[in-house]
Amino acid sequence: MKKAKYREIIDYYKNYIEHHELIDGDLLPSESEVADKFKYSRDTVRRALEELEKEKIVSRKRGKGTFYRDSKNTVKEKRIAVITTYLSNYIFPNIISGIEEVVSSKHYTLNLANTDNDPNKERKHLRKVIDNGVDGLIIEPTKSALDTHNMDLYRELKAKKIPFVMLNAYYRELNPSYAIVNDYKGGYKAAQYLLQLGHTNIAGIFKEDDLQGIFRQKGFKKALTDYGIDPESAEIGTYITSQISSYPYHWMDKMLSHKNRPTAVVCYNDEIAVDIVKAIIDNGLKVPDDISVVSFDDSILATATNVKLTTVRHPKEELGRHAARLLFNMLEIGVEKPRFLYNPELVVRDSCKELRRR
Repeated sequence: MKKAKYREIIDYYKNYIEHHELIDGDLLPSESEVADKFKYSRDTVRRALEELEKEKIVSRKRGKGTFYRDSKNTVKEKRIAVITTYLSNYIFPNIISGIEEVVSSKHYTLNLANTDNDPNKERKHLRKVIDNGVDGLIIEPTKSALDTHNMDLYRELKAKKIPFVMLNAYYRELNPSYAIVNDYKGGYKAAQYLLQLGHTNIAGIFKEDDLQGIFRQKGFKKALTDYGIDPESAEIGTYITSQISSYPYHWMDKMLSHKNRPTAVVCYNDEIAVDIVKAIIDNGLKVPDDISVVSFDDSILATATNVKLTTVRHPKEELGRHAARLLFNMLEIGVEKPRFLYNPELVVRDSCKELRRR
């Protein structure tokens, strides 16, 4: 069978490259030259060049010509992967903005993915990171208070010398580099503020499948202990990721039916606090007149409603920038396990009130 015309042109260009000892960027015979040589149409030559371009053997620049591409001299694209539990809501866009600021200044590209706090999705994205050969990884672990089933992939990352930094939390068994908030201190400050306002009947609601919630609850309990209150006497609600849309409201609704209802509540984060405040209002009570509320993260939700939340600040962009800088310390300088621990501050707004004794 006779070879297609455009295939003849492809063979011609390949032979030309092979016999002229070209280097990357050398000019190749033009479309018109080759069309005249073979007495074929320019469309036939263009089709051949399109195929060669797909094979990354040539590059075409409009108005300038066709050039040889030496794949051995092609600069490898430098890439950083970022895997967070969520991407488009709450504090995560701000964190990613901080990461992107540093990554782009280093001329790396950024690949984003999220897990929805699902270990199976974490596994899928880790597999892609390893197989696609990224230069480094920033990852927020899923359900960090639980044992990870993906330890084999983290070991593979280490074996392939792909550096990674954990964000917001970390798997303790990995002993990794991380950029996190001192959640223990944040939980302590939240409870301490209410205690200093005279509250002693303080409830708390915390997430229990992520380390942030575990440490915030521990800090909360330590503050109670330090102020002479038995932490076991406090009403504490705990929930997991799958319960986030229903548990907080119903838990608070139940607390309000108690004869000795709490005068204040410490919430895991602003997202939960919004539901807690709604439950209080739906029961005909007011924040802070009847119940004070302290939250965590200082997200956009903290000031999005009529009740402006007193909240423990999460650094967001700053934490993202620090995570990226730690990763580049590992990539460029070879620093082993650099870490950043942010000591949070309390932002006082309108959701808390001093408890006056009768």
